[in-house]
Amino acid sequence: MIYTSYFAFLPKLPEHMLKISIALFTPQWAQVDACFPSLNPTEQLLREAKSGAIPPEEAMKKYQREILSKLSPIKIYKELIEVLNKSNKQHLALLCYEKPGEVCHRRVVAEWLEIGNAVSVPEYTVENDQLSLIL
Repeated sequence: MIYTSYFAFLPKLPEHMLKISIALFTPQWAQVDACFPSLNPTEQLLREAKSGAIPPEEAMKKYQREILSKLSPIKIYKELIEVLNKSNKQHLALLCYEKPGEVCHRRVVAEWLEIGNAVSVPEYTVENDQLSLIL
């Protein structure tokens, strides 16, 4: 199964989780298994969003237009599953910087994959020492 999460949560992700960055810049300290650059935002979009030049919601619409609209959610999902199947892991987490609840391109990707493939791509989190899936 595919989940989403964020870099600061990496230490809490289980060993059986394949950790894949979809951020334009992966932190040097982040121990990820791979990067998936086709889902990265552009440097210009990232600069505009982080500087406040465009509101977060507009940045996500621009991300959809500039990146996701040029890709196939079915093809990307198959590629992610292939990467997972080649690993010795059971699940996969798509990672970027923002905490759950913040406007974030990984949740846009998750919704895009969900709609395009009729699957669930929840946010992975642990609360009160129990696994909880935020949908």
